[in-house]
Amino acid sequence: MLFYVKKSLALELCVLMLLAALGAGGINALGVSVNLAFSPIVLAWGVAGAFASAAWNGSVQLGYLIFKGRGYTDALVESLAKYFVHAPWYVILIGGATAGAEEVFFRGFLQGQFGILLATFAFGVAHRGGRDIRVVSLWAFPQGLLLGLIYALSGNMWVSMLAHGFFDIGGFTYFRWFMRGRSELKIAP
Repeated sequence: MLFYVKKSLALELCVLMLLAALGAGGINALGVSVNLAFSPIVLAWGVAGAFASAAWNGSVQLGYLIFKGRGYTDALVESLAKYFVHAPWYVILIGGATAGAEEVFFRGFLQGQFGILLATFAFGVAHRGGRDIRVVSLWAFPQGLLLGLIYALSGNMWVSMLAHGFFDIGGFTYFRWFMRGRSELKIAP
């Protein structure tokens, strides 16, 4: 579901406010301890977390390429990329911000109160998509676990927020590049 939200600015902003409000409300109501101290080291760890997420996704794509072939892999990427190919840059940047809001809810509140496994499961379910992206949707469970580990190891919410936000911005940018290459291939003689 959250995959589809990122293609509409209005819906994205609504989800941003909803997740941030639910997360912050749960954190405050239940007294969940959250570290939001920001520093250059936190920024560096956030960037490193985004690269770790990208490496995970790259290894999954490589596995599909090896075992299923180029056609399957490209069709899989296209099934999700088609939703973002025409997104303006400001929507992509706001997509990174909504990823941060997701972290307030999934890591700050759910993981802080109920543990990493429940937060990972909820993150995976929230990113479930339709038939066209069902296999891609399965990616969200290990991705949620990775973000949960990043949060647990760093002890700082900014790290997982930045990692998730930078990863999404990079992913949307990659989707635009990928789809541009696909359209050039279709035009070429």
